[in-house]
Amino acid sequence: MARGKQTIHEPEIIPMLKTVEQMSKYSGIGINKLRELINNREIEFIQNGNRCLLADQAIWEWYSRNCIKPTQCNI
Repeated sequence: MARGKQTIHEPEIIPMLKTVEQMSKYSGIGINKLRELINNREIEFIQNGNRCLLADQAIWEWYSRNCIKPTQCNI
């Protein structure tokens, strides 16, 4: 039985900092909303030339500050 060449699959490299477009796909938050958060200085970002780069942690920190906690109901 002959063996064919095996293809070695490299793991996908996920960037540490993401563009607004990349972060929108990754987080599910719209591009316009992310730009609004950046313009209003409501989320941490890094300015790299004319691009704004976001870290995953910035999304989680924004989430923590803005999430609405469920209320307990007494039945």
